[in-house]
Amino acid sequence: MRDVIRTGSAGEFFSSIVLLLVSAFVLHQSFLIHADARVALAVSPALLPLFLGNCLLVCSIILLVRTLRGQTAGALACAVGEYTKQWFQSKETDSLRILGGIAILGSYIFIFIPFFEFWLSSSLFLALLMVFLRAASFVKIGLLTVGAVGGIILLFQVLFKVSLP
Repeated sequence: MRDVIRTGSAGEFFSSIVLLLVSAFVLHQSFLIHADARVALAVSPALLPLFLGNCLLVCSIILLVRTLRGQTAGALACAVGEYTKQWFQSKETDSLRILGGIAILGSYIFIFIPFFEFWLSSSLFLALLMVFLRAASFVKIGLLTVGAVGGIILLFQVLFKVSLP
């Protein structure tokens, strides 16, 4: 039986690049954790993220190599450009929901939590996410947000005496 060399698609190439960047970030953060811990690597809390980051790095390199096999750089660049253009111009609601969800989650992590109190940042996040997903009416969203955040504060801060971020 003859071996067929399978070339990767533009989506696989794009995914491998994103995974390479994510693995680089995980490895960088692992080294920062290890430096902060000031203990041997074998007992450092950075050991698991370092291991997982290396596994992700190896898998993304394998995917990248499989994608590049048998393709010219120009053809692959055109395919990636076309793939990206089609993805952003897609009228599918799934793509837009994914991008919107990522934007809301990123706002919560990088904007709301560092600059606002826990109750306000969590309330904004929950309300924005439910409005974006059209989960319920505004009254129900307000009640759910107040109930969820109030319940978390009551449970953790009052009953368990745990300080919230």
